[in-house]
Amino acid sequence: MLNKETLLQKWQALPPNNLMRDWQMEIAEVTEESITITMPVTEKVTQVDGVLHGGATLALAETAGSIGAYLLYRNDDEQIRGIELSANHLRAGRVGDTLYAKAVCVNAGRTLQLWEIKVTNQEEKLISYCKFTTIRITPNI
Repeated sequence: MLNKETLLQKWQALPPNNLMRDWQMEIAEVTEESITITMPVTEKVTQVDGVLHGGATLALAETAGSIGAYLLYRNDDEQIRGIELSANHLRAGRVGDTLYAKAVCVNAGRTLQLWEIKVTNQEEKLISYCKFTTIRITPNI
């Protein structure tokens, strides 16, 4: 399994035009059971009426779950893929907010992992509640 230091090095090596970099996502916390990714709400991630776009929230949630699976459950010869993501958007995010996506694996099987991801703002108010499924695969080489 990948250690935290190696993950941070890989994260810092992302190209500048990567979605995670472009939207200013950052690794806030990594524990034995969870990972938290932050993202500021800027004009880049809003709908036409100025509130947070639900698709941007989902991108943040999927990033947290995918990196969690990559860090906690992937073997060296495997890759992680997201296969299902659903969310309930409960509150609007506004420009100036900071979002926190905390991913916790609620079930880790041999192949599939089920993640609960809560996206909150800087006031710890729940913005979106997400369910995300990842799969471990061995690529054909």
